[in-house]
Amino acid sequence: MFAVDSATSKLTAAGHQSTRGKKPRSFAIDPTGTYLLAANQDSDSIAVFRIDAASGALTPVGAPFSVPRPVCVLMAKR
Repeated sequence: MFAVDSATSKLTAAGHQSTRGKKPRSFAIDPTGTYLLAANQDSDSIAVFRIDAASGALTPVGAPFSVPRPVCVLMAKR
């Protein structure tokens, strides 16, 4: 995880978050900035996290979804 300096856009390391699986391959943030989805290729899962708007901390939402060998997460408009 990284913190972003709003004045310079510089990134600073701010910690680590488990993706709740093996070999994270891809992640995406939904258009509202509320959720992050992480694809775990070697554990056949996609984990969902809620993003805290104030701190950026991630909180797991439910159990990871079973998906055969996910390699990419994309957000599509409905």
